[in-house]
Amino acid sequence: MTPVTAYVPCYNAAATIRRAVESVLAQTVRPAEVLVIDDGSTDGSIAALGGLDVRIVAHPRNLGRGESRARAMSEARHEFILSCDATNVLEPAFVEKALPWFEDSRVAAVFGRITQPPAKTVADRWRARHLFKIDLVQEGRRGASLCTWGALMRASAARAVGGYDSRLRQSEDADLGARLLGRGFDVRFDPQLVVTAVASNTPRQVLERYWRWNATGEALTWPQYLRQVAHSVRVLARQDLAANDPAAVPISLVAPHYQAWKTWSREAPRA
Repeated sequence: MTPVTAYVPCYNAAATIRRAVESVLAQTVRPAEVLVIDDGSTDGSIAALGGLDVRIVAHPRNLGRGESRARAMSEARHEFILSCDATNVLEPAFVEKALPWFEDSRVAAVFGRITQPPAKTVADRWRARHLFKIDLVQEGRRGASLCTWGALMRASAARAVGGYDSRLRQSEDADLGARLLGRGFDVRFDPQLVVTAVASNTPRQVLERYWRWNATGEALTWPQYLRQVAHSVRVLARQDLAANDPAAVPISLVAPHYQAWKTWSREAPRA
């Protein structure tokens, strides 16, 4: 049986971390080792893992997503590395269904489709519609932009292109994926691999996630900003109204302004 290292990066996820780890331990192809990378949590996340067969790697303070994933790669003992975010759970056969993709030596990673339970709040309805797109039929594809919410990766491929950039606090997976594709590796999206988000989000959190998922790392110009504003009215808000969800419209209308503010505030020189 192919040995797999699994890891769960965690920062203040006490409410869901145990469910995430239990879903990893319950895989039909059980990981040979399970790491929890605790990135300076202060909410008792690690205490929630009592009795589970995991190895905890703790950072003394919050160092960010890039550092957490880079640390997991350096600690992993096996060629295949499974990732599951601390706010998600994986279907039991995730690894079993993902491994056959790696019969092609060019495949560096495969990741799954993210979904959620029925939404109880306006923010979670907005997330399902505009971020997870759970009502759309999603096709598998090659050359995909890497998402690590639930993914299986070939460690040697990641290391061949320099691994995760430990300096990045966002888009660390897309950055690694771009370098993999640039070196001739393949990244596959397989919608038959199911990842379920089990944490609810606030409006601020879904706006933050919308910004992170759409960030390019490049400067945002005024024409781009205006196009995003138009998109929020013509597409996002219209979809909210079509879904008979007018309460979600304000989130859609604020989204491009939040994205611009986050982007420009990070670009601004610091005194």
